[in-house]
Amino acid sequence: MNLHAARHIAAEAFKKALRPGDIAVDSTMGRGRDTLQLCQLVGETGHVHAFDVQEAALAETRALLLQEGMLPRASLHLMGHEKMAQVVPPGIRLAAFNLGWLPGGDKRITTRVETSLEAIDAALRLLSPQGLAVICLYPGHPEGERELAAVCAFAHALPPQRYTALRHDFINAGPGAPVALIIQKQ
Repeated sequence: MNLHAARHIAAEAFKKALRPGDIAVDSTMGRGRDTLQLCQLVGETGHVHAFDVQEAALAETRALLLQEGMLPRASLHLMGHEKMAQVVPPGIRLAAFNLGWLPGGDKRITTRVETSLEAIDAALRLLSPQGLAVICLYPGHPEGERELAAVCAFAHALPPQRYTALRHDFINAGPGAPVALIIQKQ
């Protein structure tokens, strides 16, 4: 296990949680790397719903999945992740969140606290028992700081009879270090 980045912890959680035939959500498809990994893990009989509000993210993800032969395993949605319940059926095994901005993209376009909280709440309602929401947070910019505080407060308030929330911090990485948060539905 590689512990030097929140994304690596998230990738390990994906591997442990997903089985062939599962349904997963990539709530922020970005460049498509998480979407691709999820498609590989759910196998031919599973399915991945991926969301982004930027056409460039959808186009790049589509091209990557097509190149890797994984496009039939995914539905790519050009819409905000807070609307996932409109198109994703209940019973998902995993919802991935990589909050922040499109890597290499316009840093003025970021996920926002309000829609991220709506999306996480929607994902938790869609999760099957023992399903996971895996959230990578990046507090190295002002909106990222707000998201970290709000998402952690949201997770802290979840009823422990229904959810378990675990926060992975890199305590020696300095200010602004990424945080991985994993929430499991009981």
